[in-house]
Parts: sequence; C-alpha cells; structure tokens
Amino acid sequence: IIILNTKQYPLVIDPATQATEWLLTHHTSAGISVEVTTQQDVKFMQKLELAVRFGKTLVIQEVDKIEPLLFPILRKDLQRQGPRWCVAIGEKVLDFS
Repeated sequence: IIILNTKQYPLVIDPATQATEWLLTHHTSAGISVEVTTQQDVKFMQKLELAVRFGKTLVIQEVDKIEPLLFPILRKDLQRQGPRWCVAIGEKVLDFS
C-alpha cells in the first residue's frame, strides 16, 4: 500500500520477487503500463528516458548499486524551464512527467 501512496520513489528489496510480481499484477490490472528492465540492459538509458518523459512506471531489477545517473531522478532535482519541469540525466535534459 505504501508503494502506491507515496510521493517518493520506493526502493523494494525483494529477493523472492513476490513484491515485483504483485506490483506488475496490480498495475496491469489497473491499466497502467509498466516497463521492467535491469541496469545492464543495452536499452536501459532509452527505457529510463521514456519513463521520465511519459510518466511510465519503470521497475529496475537486479540492482547491486544505484547508478549515479539515477540520483537526479530519485532526489527529484527538477529545473523549471518556462511552464514545464525538467530533469538532467547525464548530459540530456528531459521533460519530467
């Protein structure tokens, strides 16, 4: 329940993958699109960018350490550019949804 009603991004330590399966089932039954990836995935950066731009739920599995690339998102280091909010990921500045 806390995962669904928080303003921060949840960190779930789930060695048995029960919480991950529950989250995927809950979101898909509610019609919310969920993207699942790992930090080692060759398309990780692309999936991250799309999740930030379009407000999709992104589940990152098999995390040994949090990559510095994710810190601005986790801290919500948002910058205002006119009427929109943006976040810097690496060298790119993306619209934040």
